[in-house]
Amino acid sequence: MMDGARPVDPEKIRRKLLKTLESSAATLVPWFYADMPEYYFQTHGEDEQVKHLMALISGMVREEKQAIALHSPCGSRVTHISPGGDMDTLGWVLKQYRDKDIQHARIYSSRDDTIRLDTFVLGPQPACAADNVGVREVLEKARAGQMDLAPGDLNGFERFLGWVSEDYMEKFEPGRAVRHFKTCGCVENEERVQVQLEKEVHPGFDRIGVAMVQPPKKGLLHTVVNVFAREGIPVDRAYADEFERPGLPAISIMSFYLDRTRVDLEEGGERWLRLKRQLELCKWFAPHGLEALAYEDGWEIGQVMLMQAAGEFAHQFLIRRDLHAYTSSRIVYAILKHRDVTRLLMDYFRVRCDPAFTGDRPAAVRERRDRVRAAIRDVDNAIHRDILTYVYKFFRYTLRTNYYLEHKFGLSFRLDPLILAPLPRRERPFGLYCFHGPYSWAFQVRYRDMARGGVRVVRTWSQEQFEVESNRLLDEVTKLARAQQFKNKDIPEGGSKAVILLGPEGDIDLAVKSMVDSFLDLLVVPEGAEGFVQPGIVDYLNREEIIFLGPDENITPAHIQWMADRAARRGYKWPSAFMSSKPGAGIAHKKYGVTSEGVIVFAEELLRTLGIDPRKQPFTVKLTGGPAGDVASNVMRILMREYGDNARIVAMSDGHGAVFDPAGMDHAELLRLMDNDLKAADFDRTRLRGEGALAVSTAEPNGTRVRNTLHNTVVADIFIPSGGRPDTVNMSNWKEFLQKDGTPSARGIVEGANIFISTDARAQLERAGVLVVPGPSANKTGVICSSYEILAGLILSEEEFLGIKDEYIRQLLDILRLRARSEARVLMREYKLSGGGRTITELSYALSASINALADRVDGVLTASVDRVADDPELVEVLLAYCPAVLVEKYRERIVTDLPRAHQLALLASFISAKMLYQEGMGWADRLVSLRDVREVVFGYLEQEKIVAGLMAEVRAAGLPHAELIDRILDYSGRKLLTLDRLGLG
Repeated sequence: MMDGARPVDPEKIRRKLLKTLESSAATLVPWFYADMPEYYFQTHGEDEQVKHLMALISGMVREEKQAIALHSPCGSRVTHISPGGDMDTLGWVLKQYRDKDIQHARIYSSRDDTIRLDTFVLGPQPACAADNVGVREVLEKARAGQMDLAPGDLNGFERFLGWVSEDYMEKFEPGRAVRHFKTCGCVENEERVQVQLEKEVHPGFDRIGVAMVQPPKKGLLHTVVNVFAREGIPVDRAYADEFERPGLPAISIMSFYLDRTRVDLEEGGERWLRLKRQLELCKWFAPHGLEALAYEDGWEIGQVMLMQAAGEFAHQFLIRRDLHAYTSSRIVYAILKHRDVTRLLMDYFRVRCDPAFTGDRPAAVRERRDRVRAAIRDVDNAIHRDILTYVYKFFRYTLRTNYYLEHKFGLSFRLDPLILAPLPRRERPFGLYCFHGPYSWAFQVRYRDMARGGVRVVRTWSQEQFEVESNRLLDEVTKLARAQQFKNKDIPEGGSKAVILLGPEGDIDLAVKSMVDSFLDLLVVPEGAEGFVQPGIVDYLNREEIIFLGPDENITPAHIQWMADRAARRGYKWPSAFMSSKPGAGIAHKKYGVTSEGVIVFAEELLRTLGIDPRKQPFTVKLTGGPAGDVASNVMRILMREYGDNARIVAMSDGHGAVFDPAGMDHAELLRLMDNDLKAADFDRTRLRGEGALAVSTAEPNGTRVRNTLHNTVVADIFIPSGGRPDTVNMSNWKEFLQKDGTPSARGIVEGANIFISTDARAQLERAGVLVVPGPSANKTGVICSSYEILAGLILSEEEFLGIKDEYIRQLLDILRLRARSEARVLMREYKLSGGGRTITELSYALSASINALADRVDGVLTASVDRVADDPELVEVLLAYCPAVLVEKYRERIVTDLPRAHQLALLASFISAKMLYQEGMGWADRLVSLRDVREVVFGYLEQEKIVAGLMAEVRAAGLPHAELIDRILDYSGRKLLTLDRLGLG
């Protein structure tokens, strides 16, 4: 063999190499056994030790400061040997695994801090087989009393061993396994992160334990290690284990061992408390550019989260000015660049909101405010100045925050709606909350003190999509809440909506739990506490707030049950009413089709207005939303139930595909899809009948294009959007709904989905001849149902409700159809009377506004004049008339005496106002209350209504030949005539 022109002797090279290796080994091996932690040798056999020594030598880790990684053949296990023994080095190693699920980690630092030896086992790892030799041996020892377990723990310990992986068993150590088993029991059903400091667990060593249920699947260990690194806490060795439990959430347990000669933490010491606070937040923290404030300026991650929240809020407002100038990255840059101003902002927030502040708070707030505003004025970059100004506004208009509470799952802020100025006062919501959680950001907006509306999660799958959705989050939640306000005209609660925006790395369960528990932080008042909040919150609102929520997109039955249970566990005043549609003791919207029942009523009345009697004539329908969707699936079921073969469903689309059949889809095939919770793409192609019929999946070429355009291109009598993102039809694409000759592809639209069509696009479609029933009317029965569920929850136990549930729901479905029919007929009649001069949308919003305005006035009168509803027989009669008969029969006294007074009065106000408008048409009641006192009008009307009802009953009982005609005349004009006479206006 030749090296250039010189011969090479392989034997000589071999001897030289062996000499070098022997020399290195002579130095390294003694060092290795003297400086590696003792526990390393207890958990690594000789073969592993030799492998690591060979890597240290060949990789020249100590001499040349090289790093080396040893990967297992299957790729699921990797050992990193790195120069430098501190936690910063480990943080850099873990950074490359942020997107991996680390199921086990064994972490060691040499005592002289010259190397790290860290092994990571990536999940998912299979659990040990039940007949694993190691498992059997451990169980035999446990049963023989050779382990620190009580006799009653043996079954639980055996179950625990069923969760462990083969890697865990390979490194099995009895004491550690028993400790893990007991820790699992301690954190079970606890959402908090358990952080403990145990002194002298081994001679000269303390242990910090970090344990939690349902850990983030990715990046948790990296986040925890970074906290130790930033706090300068040296760790001799550490272990992290994640236990996957079939049918149950995973549990993560981490143990960090500290050499007391290097660091000696004290239970009550500030250094320990600072570390503990941050470790407790690791489950709820997401890495962010502002984490630089922790690395460089010593901020705790709770402080970083606060500034993240402020920056996100600024982004929501400033993005409207300039989409490109106020990006998320620009906001992070501005906050980091002007750290002097950032520190002043944090100090201003502390003085306003820290309950531990002593001294003259108002004076201190004024002084800090003037200082921070002056500093912001001195910022010479206009964009940066705007960003810092909105961070200041966020702090300035915070009325409550959970920031200073212990054991929080995220951050929550009750904001003064004044922050929305210059939005006109009449358009501002009553209440505004925002929430910062792990990879998530949320708003809850409500337009009345007592309000209700759903919680939805908007999931994103890329950072680009997250940015797009983030840019419109506040607009979306505000639009939805306003739509809900118009929709809620029939019920005591005003409109609200909560939207959680989830990043691509986020866990939906953690985001929902973070938002809801943070919300409860600001609502729960401990028994015996003074004021309207718990200790630890500075309250600038100074009144009680009662919140009602409901499910919306991506909220599962498990989420619903957790929210209800959490409200009860936290001591919320009305836990049964906090969340509607609860499994068991709730009314599941999809199961009973409560929203779709109303949608179909409006569809029938609209078809009649278009000249089609759906009970006698065939008609065609196209819809968005598939057989697995709540509204869409039930729309199809009810169409089949009510109209049979007359209902021809010609097109449907969902997230997975689309189906088109001009002859109408096979009803039996649709039922098969719905009964099995299948998707549009699962439609059996052999059941297609019409010319050009098709069924496509979005996984097929052109499948997504067909799915995205089908609702525009297919021609049908009516279109029922029952699923899809807000503003799917908008000003950029509304013309695609028209045919080539300019006529619409559907003559009528019934909006089963909220804000599927943007406001301006809807107006264009109406100008093109489409009759549109907007969402606040069309899909209102879902929220009416939730309100009735809450009504029962306010006075009944879960067991009591279950006892009447079936009958309650049967009666409620009749009520829902009646509410929908009452409004639909008013709208269609008013549309005809206007000669088409007013659109159904205009009439819908005008009707809602009239009912809400009258209800607010009636509520004000009742609040001022009625101390106890129970003392007013006339009001009691109206109150009972609102309720399902079974509730009145069994729990009349509770309705009258146990319902909260505010709820009773709001219920009466909305019920009376809606009834007057539905029965008498638009404009009549508005005119009367402009001429007479509201109380006089309302009570006069209720009195005459009873008289007319009596007259109608007499007519029906008399058997007159024209009884039906007389009955209609009395119903149409009798109440008006007598009320006008009663008020002296006849």
